[in-house]
Amino acid sequence: MFAETLLLASLQIGPFWQQWEGHKALCPLWSHETVEASDTKAEVDTTDVLWPVFTSHRDWWRFCFFTHYQEQNDGYWQFDVIPIWFNGRDPESGSYWGFFPLWGRHPHIFTLYDWRFCLWPVWMQYKTPRPSLRDEGGGWMTSNVVLFPLFHWRDDGSWGVWPLCGTGHQRESDHHYALWPIVTWASYRADRDTGGAGYSWMFWPLWASIERERESQWMFIPPLFGYAKTPYGSRLRAPWPLFELERTSAKRRISIFPLYEDVQLKRYSDGVSETGITRFGWRLVELYRGENGRIEETRVFPFWTKGGTIFRVWPFWSSETTGEKGDVVHTRVLELFPIRWVDAVDRNWAPYWTFYESVSTPDHTDHSLFWGIIKWRTSAN
Repeated sequence: MFAETLLLASLQIGPFWQQWEGHKALCPLWSHETVEASDTKAEVDTTDVLWPVFTSHRDWWRFCFFTHYQEQNDGYWQFDVIPIWFNGRDPESGSYWGFFPLWGRHPHIFTLYDWRFCLWPVWMQYKTPRPSLRDEGGGWMTSNVVLFPLFHWRDDGSWGVWPLCGTGHQRESDHHYALWPIVTWASYRADRDTGGAGYSWMFWPLWASIERERESQWMFIPPLFGYAKTPYGSRLRAPWPLFELERTSAKRRISIFPLYEDVQLKRYSDGVSETGITRFGWRLVELYRGENGRIEETRVFPFWTKGGTIFRVWPFWSSETTGEKGDVVHTRVLELFPIRWVDAVDRNWAPYWTFYESVSTPDHTDHSLFWGIIKWRTSAN
């Protein structure tokens, strides 16, 4: 092994200025990164200003998480100041705007289409896709709500005076309630994609029952105690969420919350176990198993991660293996941010606590100490 002077095309001035191919940063004030498109990923062009205050990508920008702008090549654009103002243009519905809660129209927000409101919650109207295009009329259902959530009705005959009584229709079922959630019941028609024909009812908080062609379930003090059985497996809760046992053709899961959880995933074709996860202390300790039950990755959040392409001892050390052949190792000291793979943190803040970095290839290792003030290369020959 020997050291040699390293001549690089990049430029680094302490933790403040960094420059190399596709990346420039005046940390933490400003950074710009360009990643060319590949077969699996689109081109990325990202600019940060005092992240997370401002971030812009190729077709959108965001300020303080509540002001957002986005555009697309088909003429679509949208501007939001959450939750007060929005406006934009949609190729199908044209221009739209809204000043919440006074008046507005939005073509698609959350799961609602053509959402309209006036003096919300006094009145609003929206559309949702019908459960199946095979239904007579197909297309869309229109819902109206007055004094949300007290009065509502839909053009398929559903209606409600919440919480006194109401009824709702879906593709294969009809649902009803009285003094919600105390009394609810439903009837189901035969359908190949669900549990089949049958019925369900609940008198909360004491008892609930479901009896269908391909599903049988009971619950005592729902949802605390219950047992469900289908042709694909069964599930026991006693009580939920403290204890849960699930056995299906795709997996076996046992959970003793928050102490222990074990999930064994099975191959759908023959039921052979493929992978699995064992957790302790909810998600504080996680063991990821591969074939034959071998542990392939261990995580102790946020302190320890080992397996696959990553080895991390937070907040001191991290190393990650990359490259087409898996022969490039990137090492970093320190590693203060507790969450992995947050690109904005790496661009803007990580240089301040990264005292040492190295990139190792089969031929040599490039070292950088004290924010690039000292650099050298060691050869593997």
